[in-house]
Amino acid sequence: MRLLKISLIALFLLGSFGLQANAQDNQKTTPQPPATEAERPKNPVELMLEEAKKRGEVIYGTCLEDCGENPHEKQVDGLESGRALELPTPVYPLIARQAHASGEVRVQVIVDTDGQVIAAHAISGHPLLQGASVTAARGARFSPAKFNGEAVKVVGVISYSFISQ
Repeated sequence: MRLLKISLIALFLLGSFGLQANAQDNQKTTPQPPATEAERPKNPVELMLEEAKKRGEVIYGTCLEDCGENPHEKQVDGLESGRALELPTPVYPLIARQAHASGEVRVQVIVDTDGQVIAAHAISGHPLLQGASVTAARGARFSPAKFNGEAVKVVGVISYSFISQ
């Protein structure tokens, strides 16, 4: 009987030690915190800007619409922004309408020397509205932006407002 008690105690202690060791092993394999800014996947605009930089190509930042006196947007001396020739209105997605999603969606775009949008990525706004906004932005056309009289590529932001009814 006494031998049985000692065996049970030994098994209990071994089992506890095994569980404790297993718990420590599990702590080592817990999920890591979310990826840092450097580790997250790049969007199409970031990739294109990165490729242009590697080639030594300059893409100027500019205001693409309602270019009033905005203190956050610095205009490069000698840069003449192209004006919008076509700014398609995004289709309000049915699911977004049913969910009463509304607000502003901002889409960052790169415009080539011909005034065509060559890359677009939503940078803010309701997730249900971002896809429609990016699609509309890809269809936008601008007169070519010019730096000292020469057509250049530019990066800027187009804003779309959605009002739920």
